[in-house]
Amino acid sequence: MNRLTCGLLLVLMPLVAQAVTPEEWQTWQGDTPAFQSRVEQSRWLPEAEIRVHADGEILFTPTQSLAWHWVSPQPRIVTLDVAGQFAELATDVPALSLSPLGEITDGLPKEPQVARLLFRLLQGDLATLRERYHMLFEGEREDWQLVLLPRDRSEDALKKIAVKGGAFIESLRFVASGGNELTLALSNFQPLVDAQGAQRLQESLIAETTASAKEAAEGNTETGETTSSHKTASDG
Repeated sequence: MNRLTCGLLLVLMPLVAQAVTPEEWQTWQGDTPAFQSRVEQSRWLPEAEIRVHADGEILFTPTQSLAWHWVSPQPRIVTLDVAGQFAELATDVPALSLSPLGEITDGLPKEPQVARLLFRLLQGDLATLRERYHMLFEGEREDWQLVLLPRDRSEDALKKIAVKGGAFIESLRFVASGGNELTLALSNFQPLVDAQGAQRLQESLIAETTASAKEAAEGNTETGETTSSHKTASDG
């Protein structure tokens, strides 16, 4: 073996050593700490020429909950607990409500489905993922990609999901028939030293949102009463 060959082997050996298995990926994800990050969502429907954006932040507490604090287009809190219970609280309606996107039929997953999948990915729930998807994994610790191909191959089923990340999951891209796409991008990660930090922050945001909703509801009630009084006076 000549010196050139030996040199190439020495260069390539670290690269080979960095190759990872899905089980190693599972271990990384299982170690994901509590964090707060920015989140951007984009839903693209080429046939209808519609693109819907949403911006906010994500709060993740391992083994406990995932919360999305959306700032636009409508301020609201979306929560998912470890038992899979999904809830949404909007600032202008002091009760659980449905997302406007829930009425769109585009072959893409609804928000509860996206939240549940993201939670499983963050936890490294390989067993559950394998039950529902064929998995194609490549990359290394700081730069990896996971392609999920749904086992349901019916005509209306989702075509694929591409997940990219490094120390944290950075994006999910859902592709349906007709070119419809839903992209979720995470950035500006801030690990929370206290594992309960995200949970407390989530509770604080929910309390703030509930208070705002209550004030809005009381304001609407007062406005309605004033209008009613004016009408009564004019009628007299």
